[in-house]
Amino acid sequence: MIRKIEENTVSAQSQTENPVKITKNGGKIRVLFIGNSITRHAPKPELSWYNDCGMAASSKEKDYVHVTIKLLEERYGAIDYAVANCAAWERAYYDDTLLQNWSAARDFNADIVVIRLGENLWSARDKFDGQPIEKHFANMVEYFSPNPFAKVVVSGLFWAQPTIEKALYGVAKNKGYAFVGLDDLGENEENTATKKFPHAGVAMHPGDLGMEHIARRIATAILQ
Repeated sequence: MIRKIEENTVSAQSQTENPVKITKNGGKIRVLFIGNSITRHAPKPELSWYNDCGMAASSKEKDYVHVTIKLLEERYGAIDYAVANCAAWERAYYDDTLLQNWSAARDFNADIVVIRLGENLWSARDKFDGQPIEKHFANMVEYFSPNPFAKVVVSGLFWAQPTIEKALYGVAKNKGYAFVGLDDLGENEENTATKKFPHAGVAMHPGDLGMEHIARRIATAILQ
């Protein structure tokens, strides 16, 4: 069953009041995750969503961020990590001044930067011709990776959208970032939370299995 990006009815607005969350474990390596609701969404009872983690994982420990950290800790030991919900950037990607809203994520000065967003760019598709995604996406990635030695991993979309996917991949290739494709995962209902949430938009997000697949692909790209 192919999931279409326009079927995602979870709003890109008000996904969290605290857009940057930092967890310090005394680690020697810092990892930053830049994302949208798949990365972190605060509780929203009207959607029957009560967790504060990647939507629609069954628990924080099951979302892709925390599974990725667990996989990396097997090699590196304790890790400090930050999670930034940048869905607001997706809605107005062409306004580079918005990036200042996530200065805490930039100041985290991560050694590894994971960029896993793009789905909500669809809501600004009327701007694509006049405001190329590539330029502003490149600016965004550079903003969040001030460390010149940081490893950057860019992922594609969970729900396929060729125009956006091509733009993200093009920037990754041009800048030498690792790129992780995900759109095949969204095509398989087993990777979603279908039937586990009454809200269709929440339910089409990656469930525990989908989150694990995302995490393993990202961790593999980091460890290579």
